[in-house]
Amino acid sequence: MKQIFIFILAALLLASPIAIAGNIGTVSALQDKKAKKEKKTVTYNVSMHCKNCVAKITDNVSFVKGVEDLKVSLDEKIVTITYDPAKTDEATLQKAIEKLGYTAEKVNPDDKR
Repeated sequence: MKQIFIFILAALLLASPIAIAGNIGTVSALQDKKAKKEKKTVTYNVSMHCKNCVAKITDNVSFVKGVEDLKVSLDEKIVTITYDPAKTDEATLQKAIEKLGYTAEKVNPDDKR
């Protein structure tokens, strides 16, 4: 009888709100860590000239591992990429654009257009 009582008591303590709140805090800390993940942005001048060029760049470069956001402006002839530096780098992104047959030159963020 004592063993059953101890087992039930242990089960209740493990499922108590304090234990649950402790686990929620751990999950919340993991979510905060993911939210703080470092991201970088790079912009390239690209030799595109039509909507098909925009589609080709968008369809191919967006699937490069680590690319999180891609903005292509035909009017300005620029491609802006936000990426995870732990998964890719600027050289890989530039090569991905050039592999499609375009020239890509990195835009210095200090340059004014």
